[in-house]
Amino acid sequence: MTATRTGRRTAGEMTRHDEVTPPGGDVADLHRQLAEQASLVAALQRCVLDLDSEVAELRSLLIRSQCEVIRRLGQLPAAPWAANDGPSPDPDPVPDDAAPDQPVAPQPALDAADYARLVDRTRALVRTVVPAGAVLAVVSRGDDRLTDVDGRVGWHFPRTADGRWAGHHPTDSAAAVAALEDLRRRGARYLVFPATARWWLDYYGGLRRHLDDTARLVLDRPETCTVYALDR
Repeated sequence: MTATRTGRRTAGEMTRHDEVTPPGGDVADLHRQLAEQASLVAALQRCVLDLDSEVAELRSLLIRSQCEVIRRLGQLPAAPWAANDGPSPDPDPVPDDAAPDQPVAPQPALDAADYARLVDRTRALVRTVVPAGAVLAVVSRGDDRLTDVDGRVGWHFPRTADGRWAGHHPTDSAAAVAALEDLRRRGARYLVFPATARWWLDYYGGLRRHLDDTARLVLDRPETCTVYALDR
C-alpha cells in the first residue's frame, strides 16, 4: 500500500509539473512568439514616429503656405472683398439722385474670412429663391464663387460676350440698365446683389427704378444679398 500511495503521489506530482512547465518544444515556440511580438511592437513604434514626423512636416508646410498666401494678398492692388468694391473709378462719379457735393459713402472693408462667410451665406440664400436650372446674374466683381450656385447657371454682371466679368462698373444708370436688358434677352431670370454690391441700388438710381418697374424683389437681406426676379 505504501508503494501504491507513493506511486500515486509521484503520478500526481508529475501531472502538476506537466501543467506548470511546458515541454521543451513549447517553451521554444513561446520564446519565438514573444520575440515576434516584440519585433512587431518595435515596428509599430517606428511607424508612429514616422507618422509624427510627417504630421509635423505637413503642419510646417501649411503654416508656410498660409504665410505665402497672406504675403501675396498683401501685394495685390485690391482684393475683391476690399473697400474698393465701390462706385465706378471714373473721375468724379456722382449718383443719379445726389448733388455733386454729396460723394458716395465707401463700402466697409471685409477681411478674407468675413468675405468667405458672406459668399457662403449668399449662395445658401440664393438657393432658397432661385429654382434649379435658372440663369442668374450676379454683381460679382469677377468672383466665380458668387456665380457658382449648385444646380443654377451663374453669370457675372456686367459681363463680356464670352462670359467673363466686364472688369469695370457701368458708367451710369443708363449703361447699367442696358447691360441688364442685354442679359435678360440672353436668358437671365434673376439678378443678385451681394451685400458688397448693394451700393448699386443707391448709386444707380435709374437701375433701381427700372427694377421696381420691370422686376420683382424676391429677397432683401441687406447684410447678405438682395435678389430680383426678372420675369415679372
